[in-house]
Parts: sequence; structure tokens; C-alpha cells
Amino acid sequence: MRDRRVKSNRAQADYFELLLCQYICHKHNIRFAYSKNLAELSNKILELPNGKKRLKAQNDNLIKLAPKIDKILEFEISRKGKIIEVLWVGRKLIIKTTSDVDVEHCTHKFTKFSVKSIFKTGLGTIKNLGMRSIKKYLGIDFKKDYDKMWEELKKYLGMQNDTRNKIKQKVLRNKKLLKWATKNGKKYQKKLNNLCFKAFNSLPNERKVEFLNFILDANDPDLYVIIVNSRSVVIYKPNERRVKYQQKIEAKDNTQVGYTIYIDNIPTYRIQTNATNGIGISPFCQRVFF
Repeated sequence: MRDRRVKSNRAQADYFELLLCQYICHKHNIRFAYSKNLAELSNKILELPNGKKRLKAQNDNLIKLAPKIDKILEFEISRKGKIIEVLWVGRKLIIKTTSDVDVEHCTHKFTKFSVKSIFKTGLGTIKNLGMRSIKKYLGIDFKKDYDKMWEELKKYLGMQNDTRNKIKQKVLRNKKLLKWATKNGKKYQKKLNNLCFKAFNSLPNERKVEFLNFILDANDPDLYVIIVNSRSVVIYKPNERRVKYQQKIEAKDNTQVGYTIYIDNIPTYRIQTNATNGIGISPFCQRVFF
């Protein structure tokens, strides 16, 4: 069920991104190239018990967002020229970006949107930090510990020669195995969290600033972040929220599975250290929230 929820949430996110693409295309007389993708995602969501309700929520979110998108694009067109193409970045693009929808102008400049459409309330995740990012910015290589965790799981299951994907599927289908894997994974989760907590506070201030601006995608002047939920629409440009070198930055409130980053003694970002599927048989990551 957990795996199914993850997939359904991803489908809803993709569906909303494509709704936004379609809206911009129709508004500016551009060919919409993703009709098949949109139909497939719609059918996938409708398979859920409350699928119709979820589709309606995403469509309602677009209605709320539309006037604000119009104003943004009107401004960007005045600077970059008319729109010639709308690209759905999706999850298969190799380029490292948090942009979900890229609007190309006739000057070959772009307006980019990182989109979060939330079924109920909340602001969603700012960024998911994988092990590569943690290694690059915090200097932590957790591969040996991660491999050790897998070896312990293989030994417990007696599946030494099976693939990780096969092991994962077996564990997900068995409550007893899942409980053991989750419990075993927690000690590694706590270890990685404590390593990250200490590593962040050990960084010189300029490296902390660099790391936070990476998390925010503050180095991209063309990027807008859009958050739509059942109550409101929030839009901001990360480039205008850059963390400054003179600010005091410190990680506090270590809970063993997360901590808070304070800027000038104000709690600003919450870090959650976990496995991507919430169990100890997936690559560890850190999720960053406001």
C-alpha cells in the first residue's frame, strides 16, 4: 500500500504539471505535445478509490493558479519575447533541475516553473537530497553503511544471490519482513542523520550558504516555485531568497531522524532524514521543508 500511495502521489503531481502545460499552450496558441500522457495519468488516478475527487482537486487548483500564471507570463513575455514552446520536464530528463515545466521564448530564453499541487494543505517538499548531493555538500559517503544494511537484510531473508529489486518486492508484500527491515533500517537512518547534523555545523559559513542556495535553487534567475493547495496559491522566485554570507546559520533540534536549520536564530528549514519509501530498503535521502 505504501508503494501504491507513492506512485499515486507521483501520478497526481505529473497530472497537474501537464494540466499547467496544456493551459499555457492553449492560452498562447502553442501545440500541446502531451495529450497521450495526460490521458494515461487521468486513467491511472481514476483507478484509485477517490480518483474523481483527486482529479477535481487538481483541476480546481489549476483554476486558482491560472490568473497568477497569466500575470507572470505577461511580464516574462515583455522581457523575453513571445512563447514558442512549452516543455514538460518530467522525471526522465537527465539535466539536473527542479523545474517541472519550461516555457521557451522566441529569444531562446526560458521561464521555468517548479510546481507543487497539494491535494489538501501544506507547502510540500522544497528538495529531495540524494546520497550524491549529501556526499558533495556535506562530505558524507554512506555507501558502505548502506551496503552493510542490505547484506543484513539478505542474510535475514536467506536471499544472498537475489537482486535488490526482487528482495524489495518480497519485503513489501510481507508485514513481518517489512517490520524487520524497517527496524533494521532505523539504526542506519539515525546514524546518517547524526552524521549530516554534525557535518553541516562543521562547515564554514560560506559552504553552508552554498549548500542552502543549492537546496533553494537560488542560482537560477528564471525559476519560479509554485505551491497550490486547497486554501491558497504561493509563488516565489528562489533567486530573490538567496541566503547571504553574513547571516548566522546553524543546525539545531536534532531528533535523531531530522533537525532544523536556523538562520539568524530563526527556524527556517526542516530536514527529515529517511528512506525514499519510508522503509530501510531504499536509498536514503534527506527531504527539506519550510
